[in-house]
Amino acid sequence: MRLTRPAVLLASTSVVALVALVGTSGPASALSGTPTFTNLAAPASFSGANSAGEPSLGVNGSTGALMYMSGTTTAKITVSGAGAATWTDVTPPTSVANIDPILATDRATGRTFAGGLAGECSSLAYSDSDGSSWTQQGNACAGVLDHESIGSGPWKGAAPLGSTYSRAVYYCAQNGNDACATSSNGGLTFGQPVLVSGACSSLHGHIKVSADGTAYLPNAHCGGLAGGGITTNNGGAWTSYTIPGSSEPTNGFDPSVATTPDNTVYEAWQGGNNHPMVAVSKTHGSTWTTPVDLGATMNPAIVTSTFQAVTAGDNGRAAVAYLGSTTGGDPFAASWPGVWDLYVSYTHDGGVSWTTVKATTDPVQRGWMCAGGTSCGSGRNLLDFMDANLTKDGRVVVGYADGCINACAAANGTAAQSTDSYATVAYQSSGLGLLSAYDTAGTPTPTPTATATATVSPSASPSPTASPTGGTDPDPATPTVTSGQARTASSAPTAGSYQYTKILVPAGKSQLKVAMTGPSCGTLGLSCNPDLDLYVGNGVKPTTTANNGSSASTGNSETITVASPAAAYWYIGVYVYSGTKAGSYTVTATLT
Repeated sequence: MRLTRPAVLLASTSVVALVALVGTSGPASALSGTPTFTNLAAPASFSGANSAGEPSLGVNGSTGALMYMSGTTTAKITVSGAGAATWTDVTPPTSVANIDPILATDRATGRTFAGGLAGECSSLAYSDSDGSSWTQQGNACAGVLDHESIGSGPWKGAAPLGSTYSRAVYYCAQNGNDACATSSNGGLTFGQPVLVSGACSSLHGHIKVSADGTAYLPNAHCGGLAGGGITTNNGGAWTSYTIPGSSEPTNGFDPSVATTPDNTVYEAWQGGNNHPMVAVSKTHGSTWTTPVDLGATMNPAIVTSTFQAVTAGDNGRAAVAYLGSTTGGDPFAASWPGVWDLYVSYTHDGGVSWTTVKATTDPVQRGWMCAGGTSCGSGRNLLDFMDANLTKDGRVVVGYADGCINACAAANGTAAQSTDSYATVAYQSSGLGLLSAYDTAGTPTPTPTATATATVSPSASPSPTASPTGGTDPDPATPTVTSGQARTASSAPTAGSYQYTKILVPAGKSQLKVAMTGPSCGTLGLSCNPDLDLYVGNGVKPTTTANNGSSASTGNSETITVASPAAAYWYIGVYVYSGTKAGSYTVTATLT
């Protein structure tokens, strides 16, 4: 179920800077074909611009804002349709110092968590306004310290009794073993930590939560195999899974995991031979496809890799970003002579095939990386990880620290010059993305403006193929309703499924109101089966991560109001958030 959010308590200060794109290609007119990337570097005046080791990157699925954190600095990044990036300092007022920085944004709610280790626990704050204001959280502790991770997503089944927030929030850390704690109030406080049992020890990557509420904590050290921790009961117990055919690296950094709406899991890691590896599970980690060596998808082959970061979109679509090199040997030895570049490997068929592109035009790092943590004397400028995500319209974005700039980036640059850690985002400027609704979309969608709870103003979206004032229906397979016409249907008995209706909105309308009533959820709305949510899309079918309005409140009565809707076919999506039964619902769209 969903409940209202606590009030925001803290205000932040902002410093805005505009930077041009650094690279050879800008935004394209369509998301199709082979992906290309442009790199968005923070302006030199930006706080912490050149101390951005191990950055985290989140994306608000409603506003499209990119949230980037490294060190003690949190930035909001917006990219204009012309391809210019604006970096705004939105650091929480309480972010003064931390041992390990971490940030995560829940795409569905837009809530961003930011902070880091402050001794044995973490000092964190969350924002529901892309950093305009922050709420201080209680210290998050996992019983062990180091390399913390935070993430949120749907509850597994009905929310636990006493929960006051619509989503589960998890906090994990490590010290020989991994342990995680769960928050039932949106991250204000956390329960008792639970050790991850089974084959896995530390190091872990970023925690991710799938559409059905299963949470995954990827780990490359599970008895000689890659795998991770998993909970199927909202953190009450954590066990381990392993990936057959995988291998554990002698040295290296975090693996990564991502999921699609049908709960398919993609995990990527650095193999025992240091090659970039990926495998896919459709059974919550109990079985896996044979691991794929992504290095073999390039010529010459990528034989050294690290910093894997996975992101996923629609069913069957995922991407793996990583630093890679065509030089073999031990990249964690000080004498290693190789050069690192940023690569992104894509699948659009559920992992059956992969294609890889190089996302940078000059080295990200020259020479070795030290994997010895605080014992390193050099080679530690990039620290432990980078992060990947996707924009509101399905473009892959990678938050990384550039360790080779200025003289180092020149053709005669040297490893001795590779000591920087410059805040940068690799932005997919063209090519087929991860959200099918935008396969023929244009430039990034501008930020919408919220007018009230479950009420948003429309944001720009692709135009329908037919004129909104008449002409051929562009999508006869999707039922069309007229203003005030109630349509009753039955939901699918499968969490993560969608059903769509559409309405033709003529020019000049002041409001589109969509209301849904559905199955009773019992006393206080605690027993929804199914639990249905409502979404709308301007010209395209909406999803939980790409839409022009959403309503996900307690129970199955949902309402969305769009002010001054654009003249277009507007799609209405009913999404099964959770449940095992079909349920009858009625949707009514009204124009005024």
